[in-house]
Amino acid sequence: MTAPATSTEDATTGATALPSVAAVASPLCEFRSVDLRIARQQALRDLSFSIGGNDFLALVGSNGSGKTTVIRSILGFLRPQRGSVRVFGMDPTGPQRRQLRRRIGYVPQNLTMDMRMPISVRDLVGIGRCAHSGAGRRLSATDHAAIDAALSAVGIKQLAARPLGQLSGGERQKAQIARALCQEPELLLLDEPTNNLDAAAQCECLDLLSRLYEERQLPIVLVMHDIAALPAACTRALVLQHGHAVYDGPFAGLYQEDVLRYIYGPHPLAGLRAMRQAIDDELP
Repeated sequence: MTAPATSTEDATTGATALPSVAAVASPLCEFRSVDLRIARQQALRDLSFSIGGNDFLALVGSNGSGKTTVIRSILGFLRPQRGSVRVFGMDPTGPQRRQLRRRIGYVPQNLTMDMRMPISVRDLVGIGRCAHSGAGRRLSATDHAAIDAALSAVGIKQLAARPLGQLSGGERQKAQIARALCQEPELLLLDEPTNNLDAAAQCECLDLLSRLYEERQLPIVLVMHDIAALPAACTRALVLQHGHAVYDGPFAGLYQEDVLRYIYGPHPLAGLRAMRQAIDDELP
């Protein structure tokens, strides 16, 4: 249900902030009036929103708007100075944080790995089972079945024995998504998963996420700054500016001119057209 349309004045920009949707019933994740500082820098400011079990949430905003900070807060890597974060009803920084992280699949931004490491695709995907079996333990038949299922889900089962160093960028990202799926998560977080991928690989990655959401009913939080490339399967959008939510509502509302102004500045439609043209120019 959408909350009544009440506008507020944004203290930072002086622009009129758009209405937010009402809190999600029985949310998987909930931020309540969160203030969070990192090295004395305000990263999140009075941030409130919820993630529901049916959400494919596009988390967008310019660089430095707080998107990655939100993800790290959900994972319990950061603790707010004010307000609260609850994940599956619990404090992600509390004593149950390890159990919580088992329930969350995470694909970080720009994950760097030494491609000379003698590790295969299957080995990487199998790391996702450590959340259940523990590091250093022998994998069980159940673990191997989960690895096979994850490889099949992202379409790289034929690459299972291939060394990571022999993969393309798009194939490596699929392997990282398979690692997260192998964990059998109840919530999937992805931070800029299309960074450093060519246009074709970006499309494959986003199509894969759409399919996972539609076929598995897997709640997803997708962090991206390129809103022109966001998949149509997204159901909601949360736009951040200076750590504060300026839009929280249906995905279709993301492309309103008032919302685009927060992302692109005073000429939002020109910015969006330029971004779309850049994508079209890359496509074969």
